[in-house]
Amino acid sequence: MTTGLSRIRAVVVSWNSSGLVGPSAASVPTPARVVVVDNASEDDSAGEAERAGAAVVRLAGNTGFGPACNLGAGALAGLPPAEALLFLNPDAVLLDGPATLEALLSELDADPRVAAAAPALEGDGQGEFQLRRLPSLGSLAREAFLVNRLFPRNRGYLRERYLDRDRSAPFDVEQPAAAALLVRASVFAEVGGFDPAFAPAWFEDVDLCAKILESGYRIRFVPVARASHVGGTTMRALPYDDYLPLYTRNLLRYLHRHAGLPVRAAARAVLAAGALLRLALLPVVRGDHARPEAARAYLRVLAGLLGLGFRSALLSERA
Repeated sequence: MTTGLSRIRAVVVSWNSSGLVGPSAASVPTPARVVVVDNASEDDSAGEAERAGAAVVRLAGNTGFGPACNLGAGALAGLPPAEALLFLNPDAVLLDGPATLEALLSELDADPRVAAAAPALEGDGQGEFQLRRLPSLGSLAREAFLVNRLFPRNRGYLRERYLDRDRSAPFDVEQPAAAALLVRASVFAEVGGFDPAFAPAWFEDVDLCAKILESGYRIRFVPVARASHVGGTTMRALPYDDYLPLYTRNLLRYLHRHAGLPVRAAARAVLAAGALLRLALLPVVRGDHARPEAARAYLRVLAGLLGLGFRSALLSERA
């Protein structure tokens, strides 16, 4: 790869992200280009992005995160092709943008098998949120049976989230969050980009990382590169009984692509047991969501796991 930030195109997907998308786009230093793909926001997200200097693609409807990223990464009038694509959430901001992008680029330049590089995310809970190993039956079981809630420092969880690693030096990871992720454009195209089957959101970034690794490439965590991330802004704006069925559906789609039949069958059983456990605990345990909303969420998940379709207002039909 040649030198210089002009090789980079940042892609930001906005959906009612006013107040966030402007600072996000402005944090990307020139000569890197910024494209904001607006998923039919009802607020001033698109205008805010334009005032921040971004090229804005206004969509007539909400296509979802992955398809919008693919559009922003593709051929666009007036923009040269990029060698590296920075996927940046609208609630993420590069800290010391020039130094951060140079550090990420240096990882790609140092080894052609490095396909992606992630900065360290700063913010409440980001140390646990950002880095993960790809989903496994063990990780699903720990979450389903509340092991991570009851024993938050259990050995499996620490390993799964790379919390047993020294975060002061770069190392290879399996699945960094796509809240801020620099991806080699040629590899992004080679693996087919984000799979639109995961639209509108969740697990498309996990699937992308799995495809990168399965193709023989590596993904690096680069702690000297830094970005702040609020996190969870979209999820908090959605009803839990719409979010959880969609999240579970996309988890199963991910497993269908990357796990064998025995693991897929065991995962369904584990997820169903976890939903039943939470339903049983609802009368006596105060959770993160109102009891009626949580009950509907778990019942919809059970219906989906039983093959009756995952009901969610975020989906045009049961799937």
